[in-house]
Amino acid sequence: MGEMVPDSAESETTYSQEGRATDASQPNPDADEIMLSAEGTVSSSYIGSSPPSQPRSWTTTQDLACPFSLQSDGEALQPQMEVETQAQPECGGSLPVHGEGGQRHRQPEEPTLSQDGFSLEQTKVAPGMPQQLPTFLIPFQGSLTTVPQNGQCAYAALYATMTTTTETALHFTADVVKGINFMKKSIYTLMLANLANDVDCKVVDPRRELRRLYPSQPAPTDTAVATAALYAHYTQERARTVNSQIPTAFWAGPEVLRAMAQYLREPLFMLDMDQHNDTHVQRYYYRDYTLPNGDTHETGYGGSMDDVTATDMLAHYARLHVLPVLLVLKGHEGHFYGVHHGDIAVKWHAEGDLEFTHANCSEQPWYSEVLAHIDYSQGLLAQVDYLSDDEATNTILIGAMERRARLDIVHDRLNMDRLDRDPYAIATLESGLRAEEDRLQVLAGTGSLVFEQGAAAEAEGRGRGAKRSPISPQGRVVLPTLQRILNAINMDPELVSDRSKFRQLKAENATAIRTWLRQGSQTRRQLTFNGGPADFIPLMRWLLAHRAEMQSLCRYVPYPEVMAKMIPHELLLQWGELEAYDLQIATLSSVIGHDDVPTSTKEYCRSWLAACTAAAGAARDRQLAKNPQRWKRLQGLYPAAPDCACPPGVREESWYILHTLPHAVWAWKATHWGCLPKSQLGASFKAHPAVQQVCQHIVDDAAWGFTVLLPTGITWGARLDAMAAGLAAAPRR
Repeated sequence: MGEMVPDSAESETTYSQEGRATDASQPNPDADEIMLSAEGTVSSSYIGSSPPSQPRSWTTTQDLACPFSLQSDGEALQPQMEVETQAQPECGGSLPVHGEGGQRHRQPEEPTLSQDGFSLEQTKVAPGMPQQLPTFLIPFQGSLTTVPQNGQCAYAALYATMTTTTETALHFTADVVKGINFMKKSIYTLMLANLANDVDCKVVDPRRELRRLYPSQPAPTDTAVATAALYAHYTQERARTVNSQIPTAFWAGPEVLRAMAQYLREPLFMLDMDQHNDTHVQRYYYRDYTLPNGDTHETGYGGSMDDVTATDMLAHYARLHVLPVLLVLKGHEGHFYGVHHGDIAVKWHAEGDLEFTHANCSEQPWYSEVLAHIDYSQGLLAQVDYLSDDEATNTILIGAMERRARLDIVHDRLNMDRLDRDPYAIATLESGLRAEEDRLQVLAGTGSLVFEQGAAAEAEGRGRGAKRSPISPQGRVVLPTLQRILNAINMDPELVSDRSKFRQLKAENATAIRTWLRQGSQTRRQLTFNGGPADFIPLMRWLLAHRAEMQSLCRYVPYPEVMAKMIPHELLLQWGELEAYDLQIATLSSVIGHDDVPTSTKEYCRSWLAACTAAAGAARDRQLAKNPQRWKRLQGLYPAAPDCACPPGVREESWYILHTLPHAVWAWKATHWGCLPKSQLGASFKAHPAVQQVCQHIVDDAAWGFTVLLPTGITWGARLDAMAAGLAAAPRR
C-alpha cells in the first residue's frame, strides 16, 4: 500500500524465500530479470510450487529438513479471548449471514460489495473498550512483518504471512520478488477468469471500479465496454512486477483481497488498525453465486465483521490450533504488514499430519510428543462429537485431523458453510485468458473481425519494436508542467509560462528529429532541419505527403504530444483526414483479401476501392472513402466489417484529430483501447468518453494536455524512466 516510515529497529538481515539470511545491502533485482513465470518458481506454503489447497508447508526450504527452532508448549497458547460458543452473524448490514436460521447460500438481491476502499461497510464495534491489535495476535503468537513500501505491499504482506516464521522484515531479493510475482500473477489470473461472471452476478460494477482506478477520466457508460476496459486493466496489473511503483489509485482493494482468499482456498483475515491501535476485522472468503443462465459461479466475497463475532471466530481457530491467514492494515499509514507466528507455525501444522511430521520435523524437540499425540488421538477420533467444543474433544481433533480438516470443524461449529478446498488449475485458466479478452472486446463492439493486413500491418509491427530517442536529464518534466505547456494557447516560447522547460522539450525533440533524418533514406537525409519554425513547417508538409515517415518520426521523438501541439491547426486537421483516408483504404483492401468474406461483398469493396483511389487520394477520393452510407451498406453485407465512417453527430474535426492520436500520444498503446486494431479506432471513440473528451479539447482549445491523462496504468515516473532509456510505452497485451 502506501509509504511508511521505516522502523529504526528493523533488522539489517534480509531473508530469501528459502529462509536464508542475506546481506541487506544487496540491490533490488532489475525488473527485467524477474520473470512472471511459474517455471522454476520455488516458494513456501501454497504460494509458489505447493498447490493452494494444501496447508502451509515449509518443506521447500533448501538443504535443511526443518530450519526453524520451535517450542512444544502448546498449553501455554491458550487463547486469551472472550469465548462465546454461540455463533454470531459474521457481517453487519446487508451482507448475508452464514449462521443461524439455515440461511446458507442466501444470495443478496442487490450488490453490497464496495469497490472504493478496504472497508466494505461500517464496522460494528462491540460494547465496551475497543479491541487492541494484540487481542487478535497473542493467541497465535503473531508479530508483524514489515514489507517494502511501493504501493504493492498487499502482495508482499501476504507472501510474508505465508512464508515467514521468525523474520521481522521481508526484503525484495530476487527469489522473493519471483515468488511474490508468481503469487500475484495467479491471483490476477483468477480475477480475470472471474470478471465477466462477477459482473453478471453484480459482485463487481466495472464502471464504478474504473472510476476508482482512473478518477480523472470519465468511465464508459456501457457495462460491456467497462468490463472489457477493466479486463485490460487487470491484464496490465497481472504482468506488473511487484518491485515497481504503482499509482495510488491502484493500491489493492476488496476485489484483490477476495481473490487472495479464493486463491488460498481458505479465509483471509485483515486486521484493520488505526493510530490508537484500535483494531477491527475484515474476513474474505469465497462462495457460490447463481448466474442468470442458472449456472453456479464461485467467486470471492467478504467484508467487515463486528468485534464480538471476530473475536469469537478467531478463538475457535486457536482452540483447534488452526493458524489463520492474517494481514494487518495500518489505515493511518496506508500500509499492509504480514504476520509471522514463530515457534507454533510448524508445530500446529505438524499436529494431526503424520506424513508431514515424519518428513520434516524429526529434528524438532517436540517430534516424539507430536507422534505420540497423533497415535493416541487416531484411536479415539470415532468416539468424539466434533461439535463438542471442550478441551478433551479438541485435544483429540488436533491430534487426529490435519489442519485443513480442523478448519472445516471450525466452520461446522460456527454453523457456516465449509469452503471448497480443491485448488484451481491456474495454468488452465491462463490458457483461456486471451480468448476471453477477445470475447469481451466483441461484446463491447470493439473486437470484431481484425483487418490489419498488408503494408499497414507491417508498418505497425515495425513500430512495436522501435526505440525512441532518449531524453537527457534536463529533458525530464513533471506532469503538471507538461500539461500547462500542452494546454497553452500560444506556443511562442516567450508567451508560455513555463518557457524555460518548453524550450528544453523543444530541444529534446529537435535533437531527435535531426538524428532521425540522418538515419533515414537518401531522400530523408536531404531534408534540412535546424529546429526553428522556418524548418518545422516545411518538414511537416513533406511528412503529410509521406505519412509512413510521419508515423516513424512520431514513434521516435520523445515528446510526440509537443510536436503535434506545434503543428498548425490546419495542417493538423489535414494530417488527420489523410490518416482516416489511409485507414479506410487499408480496411477495404483487407476485406477483399479476407477468406471468410462472401464474394459479393468483395466485389462491392473492389468497385468502391477503385472509385476512391482513382485520383491518388484527392479530395473526391477522400469524400467517397468516408461515405457513411457505403460503410453502412458494407456492414449490412458483412456484419463483422468495421465501420470507418465518422459517427452521426460527431464533429468532423474531432474525427480527424482522433486519427492522429495513435501516433501523437506517447502512451497510446498502454491505454485500454490502444492494442485494438486500427480498424476499431472509430468503435473505441464511440465506446470511451475519455477519447471523445481529448478530441474535443484539442479541437476547441488546442489543449493537448489531456492526452497525458489518458488511463494507461503507467506512473509518470515510470514514463520518464522509460523515456530516459529510449523505450516506447509497453502495450497492455
